[in-house]
Amino acid sequence: MSSATKMDRAMLVEFSASYMFYIEKHKLLDIMSRLLAEATLHNIENVRRWLGENIRHVAQDIYTKAMNAFHLGVAGDFYQLPKNFFHRIVLHGRAGSGRRSLAHVLAQRWNLLIIDADVLAYHHINGSVRNKNEELLNRGIENSNVYELSEAVGNIIQERLLKEDALHRGWILINYPNNLCEARELFEGFTVPPNRLIFLQIDEQMARMRLLMRTYRPSPQDNITYLDYQMQQFRKSEPALNAYLSRRREVLYVDATECFETVKCRIMSQLTKTPYVLGYKYNENSVLD
Repeated sequence: MSSATKMDRAMLVEFSASYMFYIEKHKLLDIMSRLLAEATLHNIENVRRWLGENIRHVAQDIYTKAMNAFHLGVAGDFYQLPKNFFHRIVLHGRAGSGRRSLAHVLAQRWNLLIIDADVLAYHHINGSVRNKNEELLNRGIENSNVYELSEAVGNIIQERLLKEDALHRGWILINYPNNLCEARELFEGFTVPPNRLIFLQIDEQMARMRLLMRTYRPSPQDNITYLDYQMQQFRKSEPALNAYLSRRREVLYVDATECFETVKCRIMSQLTKTPYVLGYKYNENSVLD
């Protein structure tokens, strides 16, 4: 007599999320949607046989068009995302690049969650629940240990991204990653990594001007000392971080020096028209390999 197996809910959720990412990475939804559409359009009688005969060339067609568009800039006939495709977007750039404002606009457009790494860390530090991540985070802050801080924040974000609302709606992440180690963990260690990272590029002088000329009520962080610290940290981490990001297909570089509406429209156009392709570019390996 067999006994019932006790299911670990957290393990089941993680497995389901990994499976979802596998399907997306290999474009299985795109392939099946195309096959079903063609079978219906041509009124195929023996569907099973037709699928067996056509699945290879349909898959090759989808992959070829996506890769040619990405690597060679060849325009395809269409790039229609599957209906149940969920955007998982990271907005990256120095302070003053417009990350937060763009996050709200994009979240409203696609009904996405906004996940702020700094806010998550703040709630863990000041929350009533005590766990290993909270202890690691406090220890990293007390000792000024970047590795402990990165590990703690990474764990906290991963837990948040495996919540039901994030899995069923998609999300926009801001204020993470901040260095090379965090970026590598984000793409290669997370169960559900992003399918887009938008790198907002703006020079430091213009970013400072934007921050100092804000007309709404300033926050406690809006002072020259903290602004100098933010800019210094970005300058320090950017070369190695950018060397890694430039090797990945998920990354879109966007000029953020233009007006907000122009930048917003350019990002929406890129996300809608450009085929999503995951992983390293051709002949590109991790900078740490």
